[in-house]
Amino acid sequence: MSHEVRRPGPNRAQALLWVAFANAAVLTAIIMPAHILVQGVLGPLGIVPAFDQHYSTFAPAIANWLVKIYLLVLVVSCLYVFGHRVRYVLVELAFPGGKMVFGVLTLGLAALGTAFAAYVLLNTP
Repeated sequence: MSHEVRRPGPNRAQALLWVAFANAAVLTAIIMPAHILVQGVLGPLGIVPAFDQHYSTFAPAIANWLVKIYLLVLVVSCLYVFGHRVRYVLVELAFPGGKMVFGVLTLGLAALGTAFAAYVLLNTP
């Protein structure tokens, strides 16, 4: 009679969070510099049309669904990367026992921020 010792497998939920983090980080690393370049440099130089801080030019742009989706993806990516990184720092470097608590807290705050951004974007005419 042989007794097999079963080792625990990989934590698939944790792996999924890291995959989502890596994808959001890449997306954020691509979108943010491009957004800053277009709106902050090329727009003021007159090379591309850009929205300024005046409501009369920003309101028609924000009414476009593609702009709303773009801004929502930008917010979601940034908040998720921030929440996951803060959770990692708190759990891995400061409080190793609070993995679940800090995960719910940081990613929950990111989800609340995302819900608020979606509410604002979807209710803007």
